[in-house]
Order: sequence, then C-alpha cells, then structure tokens
Amino acid sequence: MSKLTQIAAAIVLASSASVYASSGKLVGVVADPHTSLSGATVRVKGSEFSTVTDYRGEFSLSKLSRGRYTLVVSYIGYGDAEVEVEVVDGKVVMLKPIILNSSQTIEEVVSVGQIFRGEMAAANTQKNALSIKSVIAADGIGKLPDRNAAEAVQRIPGVSIERDQGEGRFVAVRGLPAQWSSTSLNGNRLPTAEEETTSRATAFDFFPSELIEFVEVSKAITPDMEGDAIGGNVNFITKKGADEFILKTNVGVGQNELAEGNNYSANVIYGDRLLDDKLGFIINATAWKRDWATDNFEARRRGEEENYGIYRLELRDYTGTRETFGLNGSVEYELDSGSISASALYGTLIDDETHYKHRLRFDKSRIELQHIRDELITEMTGFELRGDHDLGIDKTLNWQIASYENEFRYGNKPNKQDHSYFVMRFDQKVNFSGLTQAGNGKNYAYNIVDGGQDPWDGIRTYLPENFKMDPSQSQLSWVNLYKVFVNEKDRAVVNVDLEWQVDNALAVKFGAKYRDKQRQASFSDEFYSWKASSGDVPTLDSFSLADQPGRTDYLSELPVNYHALFAPVASTEDAMQFWNSNRSNFELIADESALVNNGGALGRNFTVNETHASLYGMGVYQFNQDIEIVAGIRATHTDTDVSGFTYLEESKTLEANNHTKDYWAILPSFHLTYRASEDINYRFALTRTFARPDFGDLTAGGTFLEQEQQLKTGNPDLNPTFSTNLDLMVEYYFERVGLLSAGVFYKDIQDPIYWSTRKDTYRGIDGISINRPENGNDAKVAGVEVAFNRDLAFISSQLENFGVMSNATFMDSEMTGLSRSDNPAIPGQADELYNFTLYYDNTLFAARLSVNHKGAYIDEHGTGSTASQEDIYYGANTTVDFTTSYQLNEHALVYLELNNLTDEPLEYYQGNEGRPLQVEYYGIRGMVGLNYQF
Repeated sequence: MSKLTQIAAAIVLASSASVYASSGKLVGVVADPHTSLSGATVRVKGSEFSTVTDYRGEFSLSKLSRGRYTLVVSYIGYGDAEVEVEVVDGKVVMLKPIILNSSQTIEEVVSVGQIFRGEMAAANTQKNALSIKSVIAADGIGKLPDRNAAEAVQRIPGVSIERDQGEGRFVAVRGLPAQWSSTSLNGNRLPTAEEETTSRATAFDFFPSELIEFVEVSKAITPDMEGDAIGGNVNFITKKGADEFILKTNVGVGQNELAEGNNYSANVIYGDRLLDDKLGFIINATAWKRDWATDNFEARRRGEEENYGIYRLELRDYTGTRETFGLNGSVEYELDSGSISASALYGTLIDDETHYKHRLRFDKSRIELQHIRDELITEMTGFELRGDHDLGIDKTLNWQIASYENEFRYGNKPNKQDHSYFVMRFDQKVNFSGLTQAGNGKNYAYNIVDGGQDPWDGIRTYLPENFKMDPSQSQLSWVNLYKVFVNEKDRAVVNVDLEWQVDNALAVKFGAKYRDKQRQASFSDEFYSWKASSGDVPTLDSFSLADQPGRTDYLSELPVNYHALFAPVASTEDAMQFWNSNRSNFELIADESALVNNGGALGRNFTVNETHASLYGMGVYQFNQDIEIVAGIRATHTDTDVSGFTYLEESKTLEANNHTKDYWAILPSFHLTYRASEDINYRFALTRTFARPDFGDLTAGGTFLEQEQQLKTGNPDLNPTFSTNLDLMVEYYFERVGLLSAGVFYKDIQDPIYWSTRKDTYRGIDGISINRPENGNDAKVAGVEVAFNRDLAFISSQLENFGVMSNATFMDSEMTGLSRSDNPAIPGQADELYNFTLYYDNTLFAARLSVNHKGAYIDEHGTGSTASQEDIYYGANTTVDFTTSYQLNEHALVYLELNNLTDEPLEYYQGNEGRPLQVEYYGIRGMVGLNYQF
C-alpha cells in the first residue's frame, strides 16, 4: 500500500504563509486491503468537520486550525477506524493511507465476498451523496450477466432499458422516453448515432460493461450537471489511472440457444505507476463475439375501416454474428498541487446479419420470400484532457477539454459502392382460403379480439394442407438497397469548475461549459427491378438452394407449424454476388423508391449544427451536523442551425431550407438532506430540467404534394420541453450491508412534443394539411419507489451468506392537448418496474438469481376517435438471469452466466394484447469463463 500513499494527495505549499497562518488542510485516502473505498465518511472527532471520499477513495479536510485531531472513518460493512493527525498552519498535510478491515485498525477482520463488496460500495456512496442518487460499483456489475453498459443499469430502482435482438440498447429513467434522460460518460453527454432513430437517446449496446468502474444514476440533478435530463442522468465512469500495479484478464466461451455457433469474450486490464509513482496509467481492452439468432413473426394491419385486418403476415428468421470491441486508455501525472490527465476511448459494435423473411400477402394472393444481408456498424471515439489544481488550501480549479464522435453506417454489403441493408425478393402466386372479405373487397385474416378465429399466438397461414413453396414458381421481384448514414460529433466540449471551501459549513462552486455539436444524416430507400431488355426474369431455382438456418425449430414455441411452407433458399452471399454480376440488368424503380430528388427521403437527410453554453453557481451548506442544503442555478443557451430541403411535387424540384433558433433554459434546484440519525436520511429535492427537441423533429426537410394539398415536414421552430420535478425520499441503512428506502416523485412537464396534422397556409396557399411535430400542452408523471437490500443474517445466523436485493417503481402519467378525446400515458412509461435478486456469497462461492420486470407501455400514440385502439404498445417483459462463480485461489475465479432462462419474448401490439404486431423469441444464452488477476 506504500504506492497509494504518494498518489492519495498532493502536498501544497502556501504561496504566502501569512495568508493561511490560521488554518491547514489534510488530504488522504481510505482503502481496505483490496481496493480504495468510495463513499467513506471521514469526520473530525468532537467537531462538525466531515467529508466523504470520492470514487478513488480520496478525501480532503480544509480550514482546520493547527493542532492535533482524531479522525473517525466510517464505512458500512466495516468497523470504524480512528486515526491521530496533526494540522500545520498554511500546509497541506499528506496522510498515510487509512486501511479499514485490517488487523491494524480493528480487532476482527470481516470476510467479504465480491457481491457484498459491490453492495458496500453502492450503499456507502448513496448514503453520503449530496442528492438523490443510486450507484453500482464495478464489483456489482461484474457479478451480473450484463454484457453492455445499458444492461448494467437495468436493476437500479426506476431505471429500465429498451432492447434490440435481446440485448440492452437504450436507457430510460422513471419510465420516461429514453431521449428525456441524459446518458453521459465521465460527466459528458455523448453524441448519438443509431440506424432507425433520429432522437437524442444514446444507444449503449456498443459499449462493453468491462470498461465501467462506476455507474451513478442521479434522479434529481444538481446545478453542476447538464440540465437536459427530465427523467434523470445516468453517468458511466470509466477506469482512470491505476493506484498500483494491476493486471487482470477475463476469458469466456458460450452459446446462444437458437444460434449454431459459439460466443467468445476476452478482457484485459493493465496499469501501473511510474516516475516515483507520479505517473499512473491504465489500459483496458475488451472483445466479445457472439453468434445469435431470433425467431419472429409480425402482423401488418389495416385501419379501423377494415377492423384492423391482417393483410400481411411476416415470418422472420434472423441469424448473425455480433462483435463488440472496446478500448479505454488513461494516463495521469501528479503535480505538486494537483494533477493532469489524458484519456482516449473507443467502442464499436459490428453486427453481420442474415435474415430470411416469408411474407404471406393475404390481400394480393402471393408469398414473398426476401433474402436479406446487412452489416451494421456503430463506432464511437472520445478524447479527454483534464486538469485538477489546488489553489492554496481552500480552492480547487478543475478543467476539461474533450471531443467525441459517434457514427452509424452499413458495411460493404453487397459491395463497397452499394453498402446498404440488402434485400432480394422472390414472389410466388398462391390461393389462400378461409380469409374474411372486408368492405373494400380485400381478404384479410383476423384475430379473435377483432371477431376472427386466430389467437394472438396462432395466426394461421390459410394455405392448402401440405403446401410448400416451389422455387421454380418464385420469380425475382426486385432488389432493395436501404441506405442509412448518421454521424454526430461533439467537436469541442470545454468546461471549467472552481470550488471554494469558504468555511467548515459552506462550500461554493461555479462553472461554465461549452459544446460545439454537429449531426449529419443521410438516407435513401432504392428499389431495382429486372429490365425487360435483359431477358427472362430469374426464378429462385436458378440458384443453389438449401434450408435456411434454424428452419426446423422456427417458432417452436407456437402451435402453428410455419416452417413447413418454407421454400429452400439461396445463400445471401450468392444473392449479393448475383446483384454484383448483373447490376447492369436492373433499373431503378423511381416511383417506389424514397430518394432526396423525389422528396421521399427528406425527413432523414439533414444537417444540424448546435452550440450549448452553460453557466452555473451552487452552494453546499452544512446547516448543522444533521442538515445539509445544496442550492443553485444553471443557465444554458442553445443555438441551433438546421439545413435541409423541401420537395415541390408539381415542379419536381428541391428548395433549400435553413432555419435557426436559440433559447435559454434557466434551471434552479434545491436539495435538502436531513440525517436524522447515523442510519436514517430524509431527502427533498425541487428541480427544473429540460429536453431539447429530437434531431428528426427539427429537420427543415419536407415534401409538398400540391395536388393533395399536403405538406409533411419537420419543425425547426419547436420549443424545448421543460419539467418541474419534486422528489421525496427516506433511506434506512442497516448496520451490516443493507438498505431500506421509499420515495415519491412528481413531474410537471410543459411543451411535450407530438406529431400533429392541421390546416394552415403554405407558399401563399390556404388550407394546406400540414403534418409535423408540435409542442403539446403539458404532461404529468407521478410515482413511488421502494427498495430493500439486505443479507438474511437478521433472520438467522445460518443465513448470513444469503441476501436479497429488491426494488419496485410504480408510476402513472398522462399527456394533454393531443388530437384525441382522452389523455394517454407518456410514451415509454410503464406502470411498474421491479427487480428481485436472491444471492449467496461466502467469499469463495457466489451465486445470484435475478428477475427483472418492465410493464407494458405505449410506444406510439394513435389519433382520432379510435385512438386507444391504435396506440402501439410494447408488452410487459420479465427476464430471469443466473450467475455463479468460484474463487479457485487468490488469483483465479471461474464463473457461469445464464441469460433469459424463461425464453421471454418481445411483444409489440396495437391497442390490445390480442392484436399483435410483432412477437420475437431469443432463446437462452450462456457463458463460462475464467477471471485471473496477476
């Protein structure tokens, strides 16, 4: 631990002894024999002087008169330690590391396993936080089968995630839309880039959980945090410079139930200190490859007039290989009065996907077989330069310069020129029987809820018995190149913070932050048909054919034997090669394609340049030993410049558009913590936050159909959404590791954004039907949160190695001012979230069974008199995961992880659970591995 001594703090010499002649400063670090401890309380015995260690276990005490003192260090799970110290006038005194849970500080050393260690770090940090906050430490993350950053936070009270192909992608707080919560890395909100969304929500499926040291979820933000966080802020803290030599490796192998291949993962962390321990560095590299597969059916429906009949049933079979790579490097140099550090971050997700889709077109008497291949690439880079400087014994200046870039693109499928989501479709005419004819003369299938015969999980094919597709009758229809590119840069992020410990009761903090952002998006959806001059249209039997992967057990969970009708398929490699060799034999179908020059793709082709400039001031006032107040204000100015095009249908021309808008967000906040006893906290928070409009809503692009008198466009004049937030929380901390908490929250939201259709004047023409996003009236959300985490020794000493971690959040919300008669819930808001974990940990063997539940929630609002039947929902989802590990020796640990033990499907439905739009199964996935520390 000698190395910890020299990096725990800087020795600061006073610039003038007369200035600081009446006081001095103590700096130190708190640790146990394994690691530094965050959230430990350090107080001066017999006085009201106290502080809390940061995420590196470091602390400082300023404004102490010279003399000898006794420091009392407290940490839930360990006994208190007392240390004798001496303060010297005008000096910063560097203390030896204070080591808890060692034979030098207590009579009995506590045996602590990794699960308990993670719970201790989380409980201590939460207990001593200045605001309402939940924390997960790296030990807690590593003991759950959560493989990316999004999944790492889903077990925190009030936090939920949205998934893609069974893996966590977006993070949402308190049931609000993901774009209404901010997700940051080391305090900086990250740029976003994702295939199908134009929102500000950050997808974190590309970011491995191994790169994370801590995750802190702030449900009531303070003025020194960015204010665009109506739901709250999720801050991922990456590993920084090492405190001492470290070399850890982790390798694993596994499998997904529905996939044919294997999964592999590897992670290495290496760090040390050099130059007399002044220079610390750490490098963390991770790789994760997994073969995956999903079985899916989707029902495409008509509207109210056709009683929501199914006109197309899609049977989708996905297989693919995902590769996630991450690299985080950081170096830190200790100065005489502070430190300077630099870090770089890289994360990428590469998803090579093969997809066979049989589409039963009930309305057109045919089956469409699509061969699909794509490679989706998400890639983020980030660079940070940071300085922390002590100005005398009572002031600290911190600064940071950073730059981040996030990009989504398709890989080179089918070739470098046409890189896209590649689709080749073959059609076969068939005769369906038993369908119901609707008023428009078309034939549809109907679920029971709509008066039909088919249950939600048993939609029939309406084909003759023993029907099977005939490749010789399946004719090439078209080739589709679906192209998306998104690049977002935070070209420069600069922030400066000044902290001043005025006296032992009052600390003030001031700061400024500036961000220069650019987002560029391009999109086209191109369809190509076989030229008449190129000869006979090819049929499927002209290819080498075989069964599609996973055919025989496709949707085996359902009572319908769908795979019996499947035709043999061509490989997607052969399909792409056919396109590449015969491209000149195809011609663009302009009327079917969505392009910039025909107005079909303007909503997703735009450039946004945006600057954010913020100033804040806040104070932390220790009214007495029991009452702590944090109050202040943040002012943020946003300046947005949006460029795009409007398509004029009559003249078939494009008109360039450019719009600018700027606005201020004034965000006061007040936090009160009453520490009624050593074990009980009461917390109150009143804050104001906001959310900027999504990029896609701001687009200046639009399409004007003069003959139809319609304009569909974005709205660059949108106002931000504001929220006034009230939070109340009570926390009780058990003497051994544990927490019982309960809280209520309420949010009064103004100017939420929704899509509206109204009559107005455009280009001098009255009565134009304009469809675009608008600011609504208001919305409200209220909820209750409860949590209980504790080992079971209070029941019996025989159960001291068992424990539970549980939490639940119950919410209700409504939006007003929409084009409907009722007030529906806010999109993304589930009525209930809950987690329950039962674990065993005896320091050598550990096991954990976890249940995570998110209730059903609206994804898109319907409109008009039948809006409630047209609301689009995600169904309730409950997943069960298991992990276990065994410590072979002080260096090696083996583990087993199992996910989705109950094969929980994703369900997407319209208005009623009996009216499905999409149902998707992922199967169980598992991994075994070895964790070795040198």
